Amino acid sequence: MLRQLRLGRGQPALFSLPTCAMPRTHVRALASTAPLLDKKFARSPSTTTGAHYANPEDLLYTVRPVNYWMDKIMESEKCKDINDKTPRKPRELVEKTMKDSYIEIFLPFKSSKELLEEYIFVDGRIRTGKLLEDLDSLAGAVAYKHLSTASDPDTAPVTIVTASVDRLDLFLPKAVENYRLSGHVTYTGNSSMEIFIKAEVVPEGAELKHDQAANENPAGASYLDEHTVLATRFTMVAIDSLTHKPVPVNPLVTTTPEEERLRQLAEQNKQQKKNEAETSLYKQPPTAQESLEMHHMFLEYSQYIDNQHERDYARVLPSEAKKPLPEHCVWMADTRKDSLIVCHAQFRNVHNNIFGGFIMKKALELSYATASAFLQSKKPIVLSMDGVTFRKPVFVGSLLEMTSAVVYSPGHPHRSIQVRIVADILDIENDKRATTNVFYFTLSCEDPSIKVRQVLPRSYGEILLWLDGKRRRNRGMHARQLLLEDLRRYND
Repeated sequence: MLRQLRLGRGQPALFSLPTCAMPRTHVRALASTAPLLDKKFARSPSTTTGAHYANPEDLLYTVRPVNYWMDKIMESEKCKDINDKTPRKPRELVEKTMKDSYIEIFLPFKSSKELLEEYIFVDGRIRTGKLLEDLDSLAGAVAYKHLSTASDPDTAPVTIVTASVDRLDLFLPKAVENYRLSGHVTYTGNSSMEIFIKAEVVPEGAELKHDQAANENPAGASYLDEHTVLATRFTMVAIDSLTHKPVPVNPLVTTTPEEERLRQLAEQNKQQKKNEAETSLYKQPPTAQESLEMHHMFLEYSQYIDNQHERDYARVLPSEAKKPLPEHCVWMADTRKDSLIVCHAQFRNVHNNIFGGFIMKKALELSYATASAFLQSKKPIVLSMDGVTFRKPVFVGSLLEMTSAVVYSPGHPHRSIQVRIVADILDIENDKRATTNVFYFTLSCEDPSIKVRQVLPRSYGEILLWLDGKRRRNRGMHARQLLLEDLRRYND
């Protein structure tokens, strides 16, 4: 689980990166001296999905190692026993710049049929869930690169965990393109790091080579342009591998106005997330206007026959006054879908937990399936994923239950819907469960012949989910519009 990552200038350094599944045929190919595809990629490192990047001389990076289940964190700490509880001295902190953590990789889909086979979706597009896995792995690599200093055998090994992922909007092309993924640290707290990740298509005819300008000035390359397909921020936290307590990370210093702009944006983003958490419906009651909307929704769903609550004493209208549910409406509970996942060791990270990218991928794919069933169409498009927090680790061998439902759909002529997914870890021996993530996805129906149905709640709890989905949809539409305006300004 140790891979060689180029630092730009100087010698290569070794970092620990997540480990996940790799077909045996790919392992055999790497062990041999035979070329994997062609001479251009014969010497390139391979991801666990079979991706072949440009050769090492191009200074390209891979975020997925090929190795066995080991408990080493970084090559510089390979002599440290993580089971040794002897008190360790604090790590020496070194000031780092944004370019010190910059990492860039390519996904050459056009030239690697083997790689494309692992990512291709049934409609010919690239699987978004697979990209989420790569983003999480890249964020971990960036975090380790920022954390790296001269090795000291008396300091404790450090573990990097994904704490949260900010909202991301997707602008994926319909055609197969080559992708460039890049990332670097934009903000540091005491033990946390905010990492900016961007994915973009490589222009037609452009070479798959390292962007030296971005390597020297990553902040200048962080602007969105016509090639951008997504951008988001990961929050990674460093903890002591022995005590599992937070440890300080190398402080970040800004050297240009552009870097200072990114740092200030990170601080604003941090405050915005705090404000949204404080105004959550789980902490604050609905506003006066929202209360009126909830009452209106209550009156609307109360007029329809509900076979599950036919004998409800609290019904507003007499049974004979109720009408059948119209074809353009569907009960929220009837959109529910469930998935039970066995968490195999092939989807672990270097800390022997299931890595966050895998969980995000499974959630996104379930949201697609839920939307497809609801829309009665095979053409839903994932537009965005709201910010998500990783509350608890998921261990190898766990049973992960994902429950999804369409929580907001205003119906025709609107085309978008909100899908909520709750991921629970099941403790079957003690009959307990613990929530590790709650995901919110926005999807849209591309088929103009389909009239999107309206979702109706039928309890106070479901009305709160409906209202929360409406809030998220409105905030998401505003955020997406700002992104599109930025892209238009760049193109003009």
